[in-house]
Amino acid sequence: MTAHDIEFARPKTRYSQEALDTFAELDRRVDACFERVKSSRPWLFFTDPKTSSQQVIAVVREIFRAVSWYQVHTTEAGFHMFGRLPKHDVQLIRTLCSHKAEEAEHGIWAWEDYRRLGGDPKAVLPSPATFAVSAVWWRMAQIEDPLGYLGAEYLFEQLTALIAPVAMDVFALRGLSGNSGLCFIAEHAVEDQKHATFLKHTILDVVTRYPGSSVAMLRCYEYFEYVYPLPVWDEAYERAVRK
Repeated sequence: MTAHDIEFARPKTRYSQEALDTFAELDRRVDACFERVKSSRPWLFFTDPKTSSQQVIAVVREIFRAVSWYQVHTTEAGFHMFGRLPKHDVQLIRTLCSHKAEEAEHGIWAWEDYRRLGGDPKAVLPSPATFAVSAVWWRMAQIEDPLGYLGAEYLFEQLTALIAPVAMDVFALRGLSGNSGLCFIAEHAVEDQKHATFLKHTILDVVTRYPGSSVAMLRCYEYFEYVYPLPVWDEAYERAVRK
């Protein structure tokens, strides 16, 4: 049984106004972030018809390398936060652990696609931007209200759910859809829609049952958005064009 299945087995409840307002604000922030992404150097380069397919692959390859550098650490930090959740709320702990377990291999998948796209197997040390992502997540894990996790994680899931289908369209226009090194994005184009929906209902449920938890969710969202995605992707773009 997946996190999605467990969550939707829960009896339906009426969500509080605070919960509805919190989710609307998080959703608005992710939409605004996506608009900033679409005006960024990496995105404009990636979507420009004048950019060669080889250069498109190079940018994607470097983003995969970045994912492999930070993802294991954000996953471990997430599990650390779950260990600090209210111990009586077993169902919440179970659903979040199940969801995070589904994410655990993603850094491995990103590394495998990075290698399939011609990446250097010796490139194992983190970049400054990916180190910053890991550092923010571990600091949140140690000192923040663990319910704040949901705000930061919603940026991960919903932003990918917005970006991945557009990226797949770019690959299709270039005849790259069958490239075995793009499995990571193809998988996320489908799965992160489900994960974002799961997080929506979890956020609504948690804020309804824990009034005031919205403050930590919005704060953790802000921490994370300061270092992701644009600093990470801009760094990946710089590596790609240098090569």
